[in-house]
Amino acid sequence: MAAEEHYLNVAKVYEKAWCYQDGGDFQLWVCSNIMESLPKFCKSIVDVGCGTGNFSKLLQDRAAVPVLGVEPSASMAAQAEGRGVEVVVADALSWAHSQGSNVWDAVMLKEVRHHVDDPAALYRQLAKVLSPNGRLIIVTRPDDSAGYPFPPKSHGAWREVNTIPLSCHIEALSHEGFAVKVEQKNFPVKMARADWESFLRNRTWSHLSSLTDAEIEEGIEALALNDFVEFQDQLILVIAEWAN
Repeated sequence: MAAEEHYLNVAKVYEKAWCYQDGGDFQLWVCSNIMESLPKFCKSIVDVGCGTGNFSKLLQDRAAVPVLGVEPSASMAAQAEGRGVEVVVADALSWAHSQGSNVWDAVMLKEVRHHVDDPAALYRQLAKVLSPNGRLIIVTRPDDSAGYPFPPKSHGAWREVNTIPLSCHIEALSHEGFAVKVEQKNFPVKMARADWESFLRNRTWSHLSSLTDAEIEEGIEALALNDFVEFQDQLILVIAEWAN
């Protein structure tokens, strides 16, 4: 399933997931970590791959800084605009090429690392749009999904989606002249089994889109889940400062 088709399918249920709920504990926790990572005197933020814009809006309100969304899915971009977030419908590289130099104080790529086909090309172009001492902030997860209660077959799909290791992204950033800092932060997740099963059936995360309905159901059965599902969500923050 192509990325555009996947996000068109999940757009209506996206924000029911524990990790995308408006004002949910997870969103507030991520927002706090992002705000701590912003450059001093930050006056502009770009959220690349902003989805439905609920996180963009939260960050905009809490940081009191305008956030521009960049989103290739027109259906998701429409929802973001409905929230009052300014959105450009474009992929990351096309948008970056359309910008002038030294324009933006912070550019964020939240949970979109697996969609980046050419890290060197993208980060080279994003470096040009950042202001001096601006920051590129990548919010992502590990290359391997060990510890997540996914159907067994989807762990391989996770690895296939993350075809370019995180280390290659970090190397590309360093090569372009960014000063890079990496932090891992874990968030304890606990939810009713039915909610987690809905998350899986809705294929909320794109790596699940490669599984058939039968494979999802067989995987859920194989997991033999308890009434409540608990795990640690492992977020990795890559904070890259542009000092040129």
